[in-house]
Amino acid sequence: MSLEVEHYARRGMAALGTLAPASACAFYLVDAQCRPYRYLLDRMPGRVHETYLAHYQQHDPLHPSRFDHSVAVVPMAEAMSRAALSQSRYGGFMRLSGMCDVVELFVRRAGRVVAGFSLIRGQEQGCFDAEDIRALTAAQTLLELAVDSRLPLADADAPPGLTAREREVALLLKDGASNKTIARLLGLELPTVKTHLQHLYRKCGVRNRTELASRLFLGAAHTMPG
Repeated sequence: MSLEVEHYARRGMAALGTLAPASACAFYLVDAQCRPYRYLLDRMPGRVHETYLAHYQQHDPLHPSRFDHSVAVVPMAEAMSRAALSQSRYGGFMRLSGMCDVVELFVRRAGRVVAGFSLIRGQEQGCFDAEDIRALTAAQTLLELAVDSRLPLADADAPPGLTAREREVALLLKDGASNKTIARLLGLELPTVKTHLQHLYRKCGVRNRTELASRLFLGAAHTMPG
């Protein structure tokens, strides 16, 4: 994630938190297949996000692939009824993680969703109300107006054959990010970053960061070793 995109994300999360206070927030980019990638976390524990990516993302009622590109702001209650959510696998994840409610804001450029913001409230804050949604809807319009060419239309450099987290680590490595920077941007502990890098080394058959970047991003068509 470039510094310009990180700046946009952090300013956006700060503004949204002022309008509708939340216990945690996440920003992410969205690729051409409506798949989130490159998360930036604010006050969200890394272990919760890791669990989400590994086991619950495909069950998320607010996943961008479930909506068309005209949708802007989606409260959880509009995506799934409270009764259905309470009985669902995703509802169980929310309860275990101390989440009470979630609102998703989608940001478009050139007619398609290129990014999103997730605002999360814990049990102590209660659910977002109609006034919160009106304020967030107005803010979403401004966030969309602020989008420019620095927010990518697609992640053409993302190599195939990797998990969602491995893609994020690999793309940050491509940008020259250190392990500490990767940990900060993804909300991970340093040992976790090192573990992901070791998995990438083994998967790609390389020994270090330089060889990994060359194999993933300089090879023909980004092919993975067979």
